[in-house]
Amino acid sequence: MDKEKMFSYHKWATLACLEHVQTLGEDLYQKEGANSFASIHATVEHVIGVEKLWLLRMMGVAKPAFEHYEVETTQKAMEALMLLHAEMELFFASLSEEQWQETLDYQNMRGDDFSSTREEMLFTIVNHASYHRGQIASFLRQFGKEGTALDYIYYQKQNR
Repeated sequence: MDKEKMFSYHKWATLACLEHVQTLGEDLYQKEGANSFASIHATVEHVIGVEKLWLLRMMGVAKPAFEHYEVETTQKAMEALMLLHAEMELFFASLSEEQWQETLDYQNMRGDDFSSTREEMLFTIVNHASYHRGQIASFLRQFGKEGTALDYIYYQKQNR
């Protein structure tokens, strides 16, 4: 799959997930449950911060600081994601194919050293968010609600 299509799917799925939570009631966004993070809000806050980390790594920052985002509502989370994704798209558009394949050295939050291409980093961003979208679906089931279909085939159907 090409990088542009993969990122487009990622943006769609992340926003569709948050829009679904918003339609079920803002109280669910802050409600605590059992998962890696205490709430959907905390999960989303983590995802946004990690996506910014990956963007900075892709820009060549070997050990970026984790940024915390004020996303106390689903609307604020969607706005923060749209701004971050626009920033990412601008950066991605500036890269040549050679730059996408360039290997960059960086450290994870634990201080472990890694080397990855920008293309591998993009896949990591998408995969990481997919994992946490699954956790959001798990929260919703705990709260007696259903998730929403976020598989690529649904994206494809909506965006033909």
